[in-house]
Amino acid sequence: MVFEGWDGQTGVKNGDMSRSVLILSTPFAETAIPSIQLALLESYLKERGVYVKTGHLYLKAADFYGLKNYNFLISYPNSPYVAQMVFSKYVFPTHWKNTIDRFKEYFNKRILPQMEEKKRENNDNVSSDGSVFDFDCYVQRTDMFYEWVVNNVDWRSHDIVGFTLNYGQFLPSLAFAKRIKELCPDKMIVFGGSRTVDMLGIRVLEAFDYVDFVVSGDGEKPLYMLSMVDDPSSVPGLMYRRGEKIFWNKNNDSSVVDLNTLPIPLYDQFYKDMSMVCDEIKQYFQVHGRLPVEISRGCWWKKCSFCNLNIQYNKYREKNVDKIVEEIKFLSNKHKILSFQIIGNTLPKKNYRVLFKKIMETNIDLNFFVEARAGDLKSNDYTLMKKAGFSAIQTGIEAFSQSYLKKMNKGVRVIDNIASLKFCMENNIENRYNIIIGYPNEEEIDFEETKRNIQFIRQYIDPPRISPLIVGYGSPIHKNPEKFNIKKLEYMEIDKIMFPRDVLKKNISFFYSFKKKKKIHSNSSKWKKLVSSWKNECEQQTKHSGVFINKPVFFYMDGGGFLKIYDRRHAGAMHIYVLDELERKIFLLCKDIVSLQDLKKNLPDIPESKILSILQMFERQGIVFQENNFYLALPLQYSKVI
Repeated sequence: MVFEGWDGQTGVKNGDMSRSVLILSTPFAETAIPSIQLALLESYLKERGVYVKTGHLYLKAADFYGLKNYNFLISYPNSPYVAQMVFSKYVFPTHWKNTIDRFKEYFNKRILPQMEEKKRENNDNVSSDGSVFDFDCYVQRTDMFYEWVVNNVDWRSHDIVGFTLNYGQFLPSLAFAKRIKELCPDKMIVFGGSRTVDMLGIRVLEAFDYVDFVVSGDGEKPLYMLSMVDDPSSVPGLMYRRGEKIFWNKNNDSSVVDLNTLPIPLYDQFYKDMSMVCDEIKQYFQVHGRLPVEISRGCWWKKCSFCNLNIQYNKYREKNVDKIVEEIKFLSNKHKILSFQIIGNTLPKKNYRVLFKKIMETNIDLNFFVEARAGDLKSNDYTLMKKAGFSAIQTGIEAFSQSYLKKMNKGVRVIDNIASLKFCMENNIENRYNIIIGYPNEEEIDFEETKRNIQFIRQYIDPPRISPLIVGYGSPIHKNPEKFNIKKLEYMEIDKIMFPRDVLKKNISFFYSFKKKKKIHSNSSKWKKLVSSWKNECEQQTKHSGVFINKPVFFYMDGGGFLKIYDRRHAGAMHIYVLDELERKIFLLCKDIVSLQDLKKNLPDIPESKILSILQMFERQGIVFQENNFYLALPLQYSKVI
């Protein structure tokens, strides 16, 4: 991972010669997924004749920490945001020296126990090299990694050094930017990404004088223009310092990139960097690695009150399906890889079925992970998705309470969320979903609704992961805290440790905690207990012995003129319901979410009272879920599961 110079030249702009560019992705990015930001920027700049190099420094960091330790640091319930804490040592050395006991205490109380618990679960109490990963080891290995980067990356051969930042890469990027300026004051330091978007970018420039430029929004055009021109005022989307003043060339349509014009991402440097780390990381990528493929930017919904993912992209755009498939085929063949990470806040809004079918037409055994939105896809869409190779998704479930979903402004119903999870179980698609708790206006009704709505699915639908609310910069809650019962936004506990007080006062925080205006009862322990009992219930079901041990917990088999439902959701006892011809028709019409009005249209000869009587019977038996006269059959379709 040693970066070579540009044929010995300094790369200073002269005539038509562009400035040479080095773009880096620091810890704590995930090792199983290459940085798509580096891959896209490199391909874009190279296509235009700019000399550019990239470096996936997070791979080398995992090498120094040890892969298991690195993954423990960044994985739930730990996080990349907290993992960056030690890099405060290089950004704020005096603060680090005066506060080191608080750093150590936080690590020992918040991070280390989680790591030790996971290691106990895996019967693995030491690092892969035999050492114990305590705070001192954490600091020592960070020092080793920091010095390695400083001594092995050839900053001097590049005019522009750029850093792509998500929320867990802020302090590491600042640490290296600061050191570069100390070694080479003439280098142009550029930051970009979600961590420095919008006014955060302005504040970063105000707080850290060794950062020269910040790109807010699409990075391709601004970085290219910055490599070509001397006047930063002509670069759209660029924030820069001139004297004591900070300027921002706010984005316009000229800076918005048409995704269909972008070249295929270049992952060659990732594989070169991967070749320079230990065999354990190489093998980990061989098993778990996925190449990112971008399908869209922004979100067409843009209304979720907790979400700040859209502050980087104001305009929602989708890539043409044919181009998406072309990139997948090219990258699969070039790098001999079959697993991909779809980059986009959700599936294509309209052309997702076309995408599934086009992927199937490649006749390649592809495997995908994608984020999806509940309520958009029908039962058969999930079947098609599975056939196309989408084996794992993350659906934005967030809640099983209509009251809570309204607070979140999700634009979906509880019945949509349950349908999504049911269809995933039915088609053997892993759904890595969360529920958010701890809203400042959370009420008892939110919990009670959740408890009531999951009573029929918790025995056979995989439980969620709990995600306590953290207010993110730029989210609707952040912009209008008073509407959500927030009296005051406050600095996160970890921020008060990582950053000196005078720096925090410059409003550089990406996440916030809060004080409530009105005290509304909220208890995270009961949520944790609910999910824990859900998990235990599912585990008990899998341990149950009997004739149906290899069959799903709750399923139906269609006999043509009749239908049988097999139900062992309750203490393993088997209940079998036999539906007659009319009951069967009504049940099958509920396979996807259906309204009472549509049921009546499909059964014109059946009195409404008869339809309602059957539906009410189904509800009592937990066979269908009802919400505001919309109905969903809950048992899994046996022929699909098998």
